[in-house]
Amino acid sequence: MLREKDKVVSNFLAVADIVVAMLSMSVVYYLEVGSFWWINDKDYLILNLLIIIFWYLLDKAMGVNSILRSRPYSAVLFNCIGMAVFGTTLLAIFIYLFGLFHFGIKALLLFVIIDILITFLLKIIVYRYLKISRKKGFNSLNILVIGDRTANSFLKRIIQNPEWGYRIVAHVAPESTNLEFDDNIPILPENSNVEQLLRDKTIDEVILLKENTDPNEVQNLVTICSEMGVVFRMYSPFFNMLANKTHLHYFGTLPLLTVSSKSFNYLEIKAKRVFDVTFSLLVLISLCPLFLVIALAIKFDSKGPVLFKQKRVGLRGRRFLVYKFRTMVTDAEDLKSQLEEYNEMDGPVFKISNDPRITKVGRFLRKTSLDELPQFFNVLMGEMSVVGPRPPIPEEVRQYKRWQLRRLSMKPGITCIWQVSGRNTIPFEEWMKMDMQYIDNWSLKLDFVIFLKTIRTVLRGDGQ
Repeated sequence: MLREKDKVVSNFLAVADIVVAMLSMSVVYYLEVGSFWWINDKDYLILNLLIIIFWYLLDKAMGVNSILRSRPYSAVLFNCIGMAVFGTTLLAIFIYLFGLFHFGIKALLLFVIIDILITFLLKIIVYRYLKISRKKGFNSLNILVIGDRTANSFLKRIIQNPEWGYRIVAHVAPESTNLEFDDNIPILPENSNVEQLLRDKTIDEVILLKENTDPNEVQNLVTICSEMGVVFRMYSPFFNMLANKTHLHYFGTLPLLTVSSKSFNYLEIKAKRVFDVTFSLLVLISLCPLFLVIALAIKFDSKGPVLFKQKRVGLRGRRFLVYKFRTMVTDAEDLKSQLEEYNEMDGPVFKISNDPRITKVGRFLRKTSLDELPQFFNVLMGEMSVVGPRPPIPEEVRQYKRWQLRRLSMKPGITCIWQVSGRNTIPFEEWMKMDMQYIDNWSLKLDFVIFLKTIRTVLRGDGQ
């Protein structure tokens, strides 16, 4: 019955969102046209029909009006902003594609502001009323907690927030557990019969909070709750490791919990690849004359091939050949052992200032980062991206610590955070952490920022 009431409130808020959006559009219409007499305006009627459709679909897709008892007001505001912005974007597309109105950007922005303010105010009133009602004991959910000392913080929050509307029927805990709420919550022995408790008491949810959970116990509780129509929830320290990096992947009909450090946003990943291919083609085609000039300069400056090929490690350990304009003498690798004592980088990386192996033209190419241009061929072949962690050589990877191997979980790039943040002045450990930060927070926006900073670095000639 309680969940049916929540659905009623949720549906009421969904209808209210649509009505508020229509009223907000009426205000904007009046300010633009100078009249509320819109009953014979077909365009306006179509616009209202679109509002009903879009706001309904967004409500279902975003779960804007799902009744979550512990939801903070900041989350409510965020949902209001999200629905208004997405909904208005869809309206703007239809307005300009079909010429429904001549609303300008200012009018649409005004609509967004009015809609957000009124919607948020309405939701605050409703949520405030619900919280006051729950404090008085109405619309409460009865919960049975099964746990050890891990449950203490949870129980404390439930007691401190009566407006959430949870009433703890009992706490099933081991005798050795150090409990903080003996006087406030009925304590039952660990061997209590949960099925009998569900038969004898009115319980809406069973919550398992243990530091170490027994799979057999979990399975038994899930079975009992499922068969008796009671909601089952559980906590595990393992969940803290999952964060937002999990999803269910189905092999046929077998669901597997999948944990990954990468984003699984298909559209963003495809957009990144489209940019890689488009930009690489643009660079390779437009800079063909520059490629020829650089090739001639390298040939005149020193003996050896124009291009330098080196085996690198890419996505999840895949080996590939990276291409660069040659900036060193041909026997550079043989001379490396003689210069090991001058290495200025810690960790497995080798770099020194004023490296004697670098040619005159090579020094200019490195300073301007022009030596990296052939790597756009690697991008076209799908071995690299424009932005991503730099591809290491196999020798470096063999010396990586376990946590450092995670930088191979993303396709390597021509430029990265490290390259636009000081290069050789950054310690190896910090360099690795910066790559991890990039992987954990990857987005198209972050790639765009790094891309712009790379352009600034190239123009300043900060390369080394």
